Amino acid sequence: MADNQNSNRFYEGRCAPFDHEPTRDNLAVIQSDSKGEGLTTLKAIKEGDVVFRFWGPKVSEQSLFTLQQAPGVYIEDPLVMGKVLHACDPNMICDMQTLTFTATRPITAGEYLTMDYDTTEDVLFRTFTCRCGSPKCRGPIQGRLAQGQPVVKQSHLS
Repeated sequence: MADNQNSNRFYEGRCAPFDHEPTRDNLAVIQSDSKGEGLTTLKAIKEGDVVFRFWGPKVSEQSLFTLQQAPGVYIEDPLVMGKVLHACDPNMICDMQTLTFTATRPITAGEYLTMDYDTTEDVLFRTFTCRCGSPKCRGPIQGRLAQGQPVVKQSHLS
């Protein structure tokens, strides 16, 4: 039986608790009419703070709920990380080596958590036209190769 500390865990029964683990008392998955499911913060976050660290199995196939760690290596997390929405001027950056999201600016409670999908994916699983409204909005979001960014040069991880 889960104790009170673990009852708020998104990853209950999937992995042992870890530092900066996302929990339901800090984050919520909500349905948006225009964006589908998204992840919001329930508490204010300061610029530079680790927002959360995610967990998921390494897989060789890309999906809607994966992020690329290396060519042909993806981390799959349909529970938390896979709910982070795209923005061309995001409020978080993702470090695929430490599997952490860090705030790029102060984030207010109730705000959607966002990242720039072109920063982790060579090619997106499903391309789309962004309408984030930012002056930095790039329109078509296809992956970093389409943006002329370099491919991640890392060996396959087992």
